[in-house]
Amino acid sequence: MATFRLFPSTDGPAAATAYKGPFLAGLAFEVTTGGVWFDGYWWWVCKTGQSKTAQQFALWQVYDEGAGTLIPAATVKSGALTPGKWNHVPLRASIPLTIGVTYVAVTGFKNGFPETKNSFGAHDRYAAGIVKGPLRAYSDQSGTHPAPFSVGQAPFSDQVSDPTKTMPAYGYDSTNFWMDVQVSDVLPHGGSYRLWPSYPTPPHVVSLDTGQQTTGTQFRLTTRCVIDKIWFYTPPGVTVLPSRCAIWDVATKTVLADTDNTAPSWSGKAGSGWISCSYKDITLPPGDYKVTIYYGGGEMFYTEDVYYFSTGAGGNGITAGPLSSPNVAHAAPCMSNSLHTLVTGNSTYQDGPFSYPFTFDTKDHGENRWIDIEVVPVDATSDSAAFLTFFR
Repeated sequence: MATFRLFPSTDGPAAATAYKGPFLAGLAFEVTTGGVWFDGYWWWVCKTGQSKTAQQFALWQVYDEGAGTLIPAATVKSGALTPGKWNHVPLRASIPLTIGVTYVAVTGFKNGFPETKNSFGAHDRYAAGIVKGPLRAYSDQSGTHPAPFSVGQAPFSDQVSDPTKTMPAYGYDSTNFWMDVQVSDVLPHGGSYRLWPSYPTPPHVVSLDTGQQTTGTQFRLTTRCVIDKIWFYTPPGVTVLPSRCAIWDVATKTVLADTDNTAPSWSGKAGSGWISCSYKDITLPPGDYKVTIYYGGGEMFYTEDVYYFSTGAGGNGITAGPLSSPNVAHAAPCMSNSLHTLVTGNSTYQDGPFSYPFTFDTKDHGENRWIDIEVVPVDATSDSAAFLTFFR
């Protein structure tokens, strides 16, 4: 277990590029495994020509070409900056990141900035991007590993200096603006595991399905964990919420005791994005489970990414500490709705009254309906209790 940076031993330029006015400089990156936390930013300050006053830093999640969602928990302001070195700007508390999501780390300031052109393009030093453990900075669009949604490397804007108001999405000359980020695969104190954390806007193509249905995501635990919350993404435009949520045992196809909530108190309204239903004093042993939601039918209520667990970001499955979710090939047996035979598949469903979701939509090749689970390892909760007891 360790922390990872992109430029841990590489210095930026000695002199800043001369410029007058507001500027945003960014870096497009992703993490390639689950169970990774974003700890903060590093910013190179040149010996000459660059501001040393405090700057604000922000993190965005890109969801479409030129469009992104701010992740407020990753906004932080630095102290005074020191020239001629990397300056560390840590978050107040680390936040978990989601595998395969495009993030843009941004800072805003005025006047000169560090710059090395022709760094991330074809035949450049970072033509293949930069890989440090689970951390990857994309190459530019002309490189070998460009980011989705035509996000340039490194993205910038010369119109504003507040990184919480604007997400720069387009680069110039495959430039390196000497923004760095730090991530860790160590569970922070008080942390938890989810499959899709800090992912405010997943693909939100609303399904036209309006039927009565139980649907869910298969997950596995390798150690005993406390169930904290069930999460569900309710997409923009829908007006109804699931009326039930539960956790099922895959081996017995039965609902686990005390997890069947027939009147969930969701944390948000229909159409508001990620919402959760909290649980208390539920501990699960290692095993295979399905986290499910149920809706009685009549209106559209969910979104789906039809190739997620086959050729998409979950094509190799997702692992976040003791929590994992299998890809299509390694999921539990289920019934194909078109082949009428047993297959394997994640994100299963069952039409009709509340029941174990045993059907898989093979024509959609591993769809994801964005039903998530949040867990805390039992040893982590014990450590927290011991910590609190020690300091009382």
